[in-house]
Amino acid sequence: MNKKITANAMSAYFGLAALLLLPSKKENINHPFVKKHARSALFIHGLMFMNYLIFISYSFLGNFSPINGYGLNDILAALIFLWLFWWLLYWVSKANNGDDFSIWDMASMSKTDKLVEFKNSNLNEQWILTIILSLVPFIGFTLKGKFKNYKSPILENNLKLNLIITFIISLLFVFWYENIGLLFVLFYTIFIVFYSILLISKSSLIQLNLEKIPTTEEIYVNTICFLKYLWGYFSGKWFTTFSTWKENQKNTFSDLDKSNKEYLETLKEPKLSKYIAYIPYINIISLIDFHSQNKFHIAYGIMITIISWALWFFGYHNYQILLLILVCFWLGYTKMIAYRFPVFYDLYSLFNMIGKKIFRAWKNVREKHNEVNEISFTNIDV
Repeated sequence: MNKKITANAMSAYFGLAALLLLPSKKENINHPFVKKHARSALFIHGLMFMNYLIFISYSFLGNFSPINGYGLNDILAALIFLWLFWWLLYWVSKANNGDDFSIWDMASMSKTDKLVEFKNSNLNEQWILTIILSLVPFIGFTLKGKFKNYKSPILENNLKLNLIITFIISLLFVFWYENIGLLFVLFYTIFIVFYSILLISKSSLIQLNLEKIPTTEEIYVNTICFLKYLWGYFSGKWFTTFSTWKENQKNTFSDLDKSNKEYLETLKEPKLSKYIAYIPYINIISLIDFHSQNKFHIAYGIMITIISWALWFFGYHNYQILLLILVCFWLGYTKMIAYRFPVFYDLYSLFNMIGKKIFRAWKNVREKHNEVNEISFTNIDV
């Protein structure tokens, strides 16, 4: 290959990447080999810039100093910079040898290329819109319940990515790292726009392989089974395999859902809209419908209001944004009257049991008190 072309490709890694990507009449600059390395160089320079912004400029991890005189931000920034600098030198050597090397080659070498796959799609307009919305923070969460029975891996993986990114961005704003949060918002917005253009114009679908990341329901079931598994082992009474515990727990939840649905269907129709149940504070008026088919949703909504009030009372105002994630997820399940959300359903069942016991005890005390009064009045008559 022409030495001028390889020299231009190498120069991209020394701060000239953006200039080499500009249109040029010179063949040695407008060559595909130069353009490819220029894009790779711009990518790695961008990562270096983000590394500086996050750990040095904004001190993302605070002032914690595990080594005297060296903060955790400085240590991580140095390690990441050395790693990126190694990749930069490696790409320079590839350009010098006249070898093509792109961002996807880096992903392949780091064994992350299988996380993302490009596939042709023949989706209709409704599903195209659904796939795009599944990536939009908060709005996408409402689709979880709506398409729960479709078992679409593409939709499920998009929602996982959406939840991870939204949770990270929310935490950045919670801990007052607004600038870094806005930076994440910018890059994620660019990704969604790129994804949308690719899907609409070229019918090309980006499939994220995030199957190994468990869902909330899977974490909930696995945690319960793991505790039972350990209890069975250390109690010494019997030993049951984890897979057996898991299968039994799924069957238990399935039977519980059926019985809950049958019970709720015997109750009256709610007078108010189901969506009111998930509007914090306003949802207090939905208590008039508590003994209706919307009973579970009202209970979850009231718990959200209580948590929101507690966060406000104790001064944790920024954490309110995390409750919005829950609200958006639950709004998608409003049509499922027997929807059982992990942990919150258990809290509802616990409070319901305690309430029934208190009411039963109070009723017994009242009955005994009335019996004592009757006996007293009888004695007076005699």
